[in-house]
Amino acid sequence: MNALRTQPTASAPRLTGGRGWSSLHCEGVSRPLIDMKLRIGDIATVRQGLSRSGRSMGARPGVARVLLVSGTNIQDDQIVEAGLETILIHESEFTAKHLLRPYDVVVTGKSTAVKAAYVSPTIGGAIANSTLIVVSPQDADMGLYLWWFLTSREGRRAVESRMVAGITLSSLLPSALADMEVPLPSPAQLRLLGQLIEASEQAYRTAIEAARIRRSAVRDYLMQRLRESNSRQGATQWR
Repeated sequence: MNALRTQPTASAPRLTGGRGWSSLHCEGVSRPLIDMKLRIGDIATVRQGLSRSGRSMGARPGVARVLLVSGTNIQDDQIVEAGLETILIHESEFTAKHLLRPYDVVVTGKSTAVKAAYVSPTIGGAIANSTLIVVSPQDADMGLYLWWFLTSREGRRAVESRMVAGITLSSLLPSALADMEVPLPSPAQLRLLGQLIEASEQAYRTAIEAARIRRSAVRDYLMQRLRESNSRQGATQWR
């Protein structure tokens, strides 16, 4: 497991009694979840994605092969790895600082709608472009929690309130995002939430894949039955 991932120290958590994320229950733990409020900038590094225009360092030609993450790659609060573009950049200390780490969170800085996703450990050697803001937390559990909050209704509204509307796109400054306060649980509960979020996401991905397979199977079955029926009736063969 990635070194950033905080190791669990208690049993897997589950949410209780329909009260959402205001309370957490697991063996030996049952108390209010929110412990304090802190600025995102106090618990993570917030920066703009790498600029590759003009005379910027990111625009220099190079041989370092990396994946480029942009806002169009964020769908359903996830980075769609299949659509990532491979680019070549100049390898330097500056560009190395822009490499995404597992469980970093990327947020749209210029867009028509707020989108956020965390960097999966399966994504290696990637950078975010300048339309994204990168939030680099101290550990994996904090990254998962920040992503969970920023994609919640409360989090999206908080981000939207800090965006500046333009003619076609709204923009968000890294400093505005860094200054945004988020409710934080205690460290012990943060670890439990990290387990809960990852388990929930895995269940979601499994359900989506199962639904995709079922849809494809039903479609193929019905098309085959139609062709067989068409053939028995002597009608023109489908092409």
